[in-house]
Amino acid sequence: MSDKKLDSINIDSDRLWKSLTEISVFGATPAGGLNRLAASKEDGQARDYVVAAARELGCTVRIDALGNTFMRRAGTDANAKAILIGSHLDSQPLGGKYDGIYGVMAGLELLRALHESETETKHAIELAVWTNEEGARFAPAMMGAAYFAGKFSAAELLSRVDAQGEKLGDSLAEIGYAGTDIVSPVEHKAYLEIHIEQGPILQDENLQIGVVTLVQGMRWFRIGISGQSGHTGTYPMETRRDALVAASHLIKAVQQIGLAQPLTGRATVGHIVVTPNSPNVIPGHVELMVEFRNPKGAVLDVMTASLNQALKETAAKYGVEVVSKQELDSATIDFTSELIDLVEQAASACGKTSKRMISGAGHDACQLSAVMPTTMIFIPCDKGISHAENEAITQDWAADGAAVLVETVLAFDSK
Repeated sequence: MSDKKLDSINIDSDRLWKSLTEISVFGATPAGGLNRLAASKEDGQARDYVVAAARELGCTVRIDALGNTFMRRAGTDANAKAILIGSHLDSQPLGGKYDGIYGVMAGLELLRALHESETETKHAIELAVWTNEEGARFAPAMMGAAYFAGKFSAAELLSRVDAQGEKLGDSLAEIGYAGTDIVSPVEHKAYLEIHIEQGPILQDENLQIGVVTLVQGMRWFRIGISGQSGHTGTYPMETRRDALVAASHLIKAVQQIGLAQPLTGRATVGHIVVTPNSPNVIPGHVELMVEFRNPKGAVLDVMTASLNQALKETAAKYGVEVVSKQELDSATIDFTSELIDLVEQAASACGKTSKRMISGAGHDACQLSAVMPTTMIFIPCDKGISHAENEAITQDWAADGAAVLVETVLAFDSK
């Protein structure tokens, strides 16, 4: 590492905020949020913005088969493994401007600060933009990071289609991010991801930094309910097999499954498709997605068993066929204690208030933790609102987090 003092490496708060503002135009919505789905034109424009900025700093850019984009600033020791930082640029259909995006731009600001101060690091510092973290257009979520971690083959994921039948591979090619570079976890020493909290705790407790210790487990289930379509004016109520009525019963059951786990239970139906979805046709088929989250695997097992029982009861009560397929099973992720300690120490060294906390949301870091030491840093977000157009942070919060990221990376680089 350079002999420059840490206090000579300054985050430029105005520059970071300007970058966050500039990149938010790609997919901007009238209400101030983002509609930047994975592998869309807007996703490509946002990637181009970051890649161009990294190249201006002399970074080497690589793109793998899933479109994951890596921007590397060389270190002084060519044999030392790189320190990997990153997040994602895709959003929910009506999402916010900071979920994921802040982590990428804070990483870019780190690279800019090192470049501006002419600081040399022993390890290369590599900024990653992961493909399709949100899972809003292509399933599953955290797709690019999962591929990087070796959980899926490229062929399996590139063939995934969106609601319009377009393949991920074709979409990546259209925006210029169907890469061929081979990038491996074995090249990296550790992974750090900075992110907005997506919850209210830090703001409510007037804290600046969250030191993330674990990410709670998550399971997704795709449920298909098949009844019988018919004319709404001629089919008697008593003999109907209405798939949507059956689905409403199941949705209420899912809510009760979550409420049965006080404080820690999370149970949601966030996606539903009704067929044929016509005002004068009895719904013949409904597809919905059920999501459970909890820090404890044993509790997720209980919630899953309760769902299976609810599926049987729904089928019997409404005379419908119910089919369930588990789409995602992400176990609780415990982050690396050494990195957790470093983040905590870095926050203190920067004069920032902090606390250890769990993440209720899944992140790319969940996938990376399987292949290298990993942890996360949180900053507050206003009222805890996320995955919404009115998601908001302050310039001070953004700069505070970036300063702690710099301190953590440099401390780890010196080890």
